[in-house]
Amino acid sequence: MTDLKKKLLWQCRRGLWELDIILKPFVERSFDQVHDHDQILFQEFLKLEDIELFDILVNKVNPSQAKYFDLVGLILDKHMAGMTKE
Repeated sequence: MTDLKKKLLWQCRRGLWELDIILKPFVERSFDQVHDHDQILFQEFLKLEDIELFDILVNKVNPSQAKYFDLVGLILDKHMAGMTKE
């Protein structure tokens, strides 16, 4: 596992377990396969406050920054795909 991936997994440990169960599996299963641009965007995305991430990922509120719209769709698609496999 790369240092970057270890760092991201640590950053995915949030104060809300709902975020943990969406973000950590994304890094573990899908991060290496997404485009470099999306990897960089994901690192920026993790800098948002927990409550904003919760609203976006759990409450399905559109991100305040349009640049995250496609990334959020990707994260949620990967999450749902992982849920059907388990």
